[in-house]
Amino acid sequence: MIQESFLHFIWQNQYFNTGKLFTQFGDPLIIESAGVHNGFAGPDFKEAKIRINDVLWAGAVEIHIRSSDWYAHGHQKDANYENVVLHVIYELDKKVVDRHGNELPSLELKGLIKPKVFERYQRMLEASHSTVNCSKSFSGVKPIVRLGMLEKALISRLEAKSVMVRELLEENNFSWEETAYQWLARGFGFKANAAPMLSLAKSVPSRLLRKHHDLKQIEALLFGASGLLNIEVKSPYLHELKEEYLFLKAKYDIKEKTDFSQWHFARVRPGNYPTTRIAQFAALLCKHQNIFTLFTEFENAKTLEQKLTGLQPSYWQTHYMPDKKSKKKISTLTPKAKYNLLINTTAPLLAAFAKQQDKTQPLEKALNLLSALPAEENHITREWKTLGWNVSSAFDSQGLIQLYNEYCSKKRCIECNIGVSIVRA
Repeated sequence: MIQESFLHFIWQNQYFNTGKLFTQFGDPLIIESAGVHNGFAGPDFKEAKIRINDVLWAGAVEIHIRSSDWYAHGHQKDANYENVVLHVIYELDKKVVDRHGNELPSLELKGLIKPKVFERYQRMLEASHSTVNCSKSFSGVKPIVRLGMLEKALISRLEAKSVMVRELLEENNFSWEETAYQWLARGFGFKANAAPMLSLAKSVPSRLLRKHHDLKQIEALLFGASGLLNIEVKSPYLHELKEEYLFLKAKYDIKEKTDFSQWHFARVRPGNYPTTRIAQFAALLCKHQNIFTLFTEFENAKTLEQKLTGLQPSYWQTHYMPDKKSKKKISTLTPKAKYNLLINTTAPLLAAFAKQQDKTQPLEKALNLLSALPAEENHITREWKTLGWNVSSAFDSQGLIQLYNEYCSKKRCIECNIGVSIVRA
């Protein structure tokens, strides 16, 4: 088993026997410059310098596992590949010609790669018994290499999560306040109800909520637009909410985007029921109406966590469902729920703000926030702990989750600084 990314690594670092090289025609070949790796569309390496039969060629290098991949990828029809001066492959299985019918000079790497480099790479990919492919060699990796890759993975995770924030920002005509409000609503849905919570926030814009400072009116707007009260209710309190909502709905011409059927109750813990989360969301909005400021201008993780504390309306302290009283009192946001919101809502929001404003300070604030929060506990973080990684904060756990999901599980070892250091050892 071999990957194209490994061949990129081999070519870039020249980890093969470069003493006497020949093209498929038997012409002597000297690599004067491997070129610059191209992370965008087009050939894999640009600005390479290759001498064939004492003639210097300057241009691009394209790399494949098999020469027939040139056709599989459609390069013979692509003008971007006209300046390819050398086709580097692991195995030559087919003659390759360019758009003009000229056969491309090729270099076959099979049998040329340094044996120890190839063996270490193969050992890593064959370690299917472990979730972390490099587990047997991991202890020998220098701490500075591990930490560098951890930070790289974490920033990649934040940027990936921030993409949706930036999409919302565009939808909201670049209003950060409206975007922060919708993003927080999505966060309050947690995994099961993120989508309907976002739809709810789009039905009831934050500008409408900021016109009301009474918790019952905010609650009426959110519960009414959610569709969760579109049933026959018995409680006088719920009747009040419905009547208030109908008045406000007509006043603001609210277009509902959710109904009862969209909310998930099955296989969801009662503490995570949408009724409870909407009530908690309403209480927080009543207390802090400028959400963007709340999540971008906090002093530290502790003060922000304290600001998330607030009791939901009294009715929802004793009811998980309309007209169904719970056996015990329903708590406000638990510490775990707050940490979840800070990790998955606040940090990506800051990362998106940093990207859109082209500033480093909000991203640094996100990283500092994660460093101050407890680490998450799951099978991925436990695996890293068994390898001796000190998972002490959300900075660690978020980075290691990304490292596993995007590199280990996809066997992208040669694109990971840890894997590269092992192969190079």
